Amino acid sequence: MRQLNVNLDDLAFAFESSFEETHNYFDRQTGEVVVVMDAARRELEALYEELDVEEDKAGELPALSSLLEQQDLPDWQKQAVLEADEIDRGYGTRFIAVPQVDSHEAYGDMEDLITTVKNPHLRELLEVAIMGRGAFRRFKDVLLNYPHERERWFAFRDARMAEQVREWLADHDIEPISGTGGGDD
Repeated sequence: MRQLNVNLDDLAFAFESSFEETHNYFDRQTGEVVVVMDAARRELEALYEELDVEEDKAGELPALSSLLEQQDLPDWQKQAVLEADEIDRGYGTRFIAVPQVDSHEAYGDMEDLITTVKNPHLRELLEVAIMGRGAFRRFKDVLLNYPHERERWFAFRDARMAEQVREWLADHDIEPISGTGGGDD
């Protein structure tokens, strides 16, 4: 296994992220999470169409940089397009897509927590809350009235997420050398 400094909190956030039009990638060289917006990808695809993609993908894409400089885009957007290109060229080797947490797993976490709740009334309220559509919202709403159990839920969920992130890294032969927080521990 390769040891790598990884910000586990950032990676966990990427796992839980479900923002439309964003995609998270893990950089296997730096241990960082890189976010690519669909708008940057669309801009990149339009630029690829203007270039000889086969020729340019082999090199450092100086033609892409020059073509990008001619575009009427803010600097931050040009940088986002270059990052999207870097991910495209390194996808599968340097960069890998960060999976999103499956809602069934998150639902299972709620069910598992409920089995540990000692207060029978609260346990019943939570069991009813997770039935049907809106289960996640109702579950959290019930816990608002039980601050201790709410904190226990966050700790439980965070521990499960940390375990899932570590397993995913191990599946990719990476051993994180940082703590649960950022790489600056």
